Amino acid sequence: MFLEISNLTKSFGGLQVLHDVSFAVNQGEIIGLIGPNGAGKSTLFNLITGVYRPNKGEIRFRQKSLVGLKPHRICRRGIARTFQLVRIFPSMTVLENVLTGALYGRSGRKHKALDEALECLALLNLSALKDTMAAHLTYSDRRSHSRPTGSGAAG
Repeated sequence: MFLEISNLTKSFGGLQVLHDVSFAVNQGEIIGLIGPNGAGKSTLFNLITGVYRPNKGEIRFRQKSLVGLKPHRICRRGIARTFQLVRIFPSMTVLENVLTGALYGRSGRKHKALDEALECLALLNLSALKDTMAAHLTYSDRRSHSRPTGSGAAG
């Protein structure tokens, strides 16, 4: 299993935000997470990325537990999140912006970064815009292509 969440529970004081959440994501699969404000979506992503520690449950990525790891260690394993506020480097091309993410925290894997960045652009149907300056993208284009799985992404 690529990513497996088992019986994840998180409370803040007396407020239980998540209770026994379980799901799995296979490699190459894209899933969506929807729900109203306050449903726990951001909390779930913060648990997966190590911002919060669960009260109970397990988070496994490529059969290895992520629980207790610091966010930068989880990022180096290949999991990161995006935020709803779109931040770009306007003086760089779309490809250069994606390359920045592909290179971040990846010592020893720089030779694969270009292939990974081009693969991400293809996945998001942005290949045709790869040489476009990011400043020239419409705000709608920046948002509609930046969050394929809701408020965050794993993988």
